[in-house]
Amino acid sequence: MVFRKKIVGSDAEVFKQWLEQDENTVIDLDGKLYLVRPLKNDVQEEIESDPELKKIIQHAKKDIENGDLYLTDDILDAIERGEI
Repeated sequence: MVFRKKIVGSDAEVFKQWLEQDENTVIDLDGKLYLVRPLKNDVQEEIESDPELKKIIQHAKKDIENGDLYLTDDILDAIERGEI
């Protein structure tokens, strides 16, 4: 069973600093060691393991940054016209 706890205030700030130092963090609490590591979802792991998918996503991010955007309706219309 996993219990979710929330850390707030200055405790949260200290904890964030520890986590920013490394992806996996070991915390010593009264002589007992705890491993803290970020939870990753399946989608993120799939993106990181697939170079082609990663490249496509990076290209899409650049398009967004450059303002190269299309409305969903416009894309659907282009598909119906056989342009895509």
